[in-house]
Amino acid sequence: MTTMNDRKLEEGMTETDQDAFFRKFEEVWDNYDLEGILEQFCDDAVYEASIGPETWGYRAVGKEAIGLLIKDVFERIPDLRFHDEFKFYSPELAVVEGRQTGTLSDGQTFNTSCVDILVMRDGKIAAKRAYRKDHQ
Repeated sequence: MTTMNDRKLEEGMTETDQDAFFRKFEEVWDNYDLEGILEQFCDDAVYEASIGPETWGYRAVGKEAIGLLIKDVFERIPDLRFHDEFKFYSPELAVVEGRQTGTLSDGQTFNTSCVDILVMRDGKIAAKRAYRKDHQ
């Protein structure tokens, strides 16, 4: 008997594969597991943070640069937490919508809506574009 979790999707990915991707995505971010986070990215991936001086925020290209950017975020917001509310996955695109909470270095706390747009390639993240509402 085929269950919903075993149902094949486009490009041969099962719903179980999607669940595993999101479970790992949430786990490595919630545990500040930088190595685990970087394992989910393609070597030539692009990460555009939700903050920064440019229209696209801070941009990092390649795993090493992405690792430095994420490490900086974790150091600046040591209690950063993600609260996922909606997830969508296809072989080419994944979307995670939810909230971020944390405390900035000046002591100000925030609770803001956010969205991650993930361009996928071969089951890994080729581009991550993060968007969030201004918490001020």
